[in-house]
Amino acid sequence: MTTHDTPQSGKTQCQRILKLLEENKPSPVAMTLLHRESGSLNIHSRIADLRKRGHAIENIVERVNGKTHSYYKLL
Repeated sequence: MTTHDTPQSGKTQCQRILKLLEENKPSPVAMTLLHRESGSLNIHSRIADLRKRGHAIENIVERVNGKTHSYYKLL
């Protein structure tokens, strides 16, 4: 499993994503915010890593005016 360290914080991208999801539970968190705060360009891959570790995470996709908005929510 890939961890993708973020040297400036000493935390992995997965750890940063999980922290955001936990802080916002039960509300969904926008994929753009997860990207910005974790430094990961592959949020879906980091979410897959977290799911492999046993975390239940839901993906919510909304289409508004032809644009797709993606959110993740820790269950």
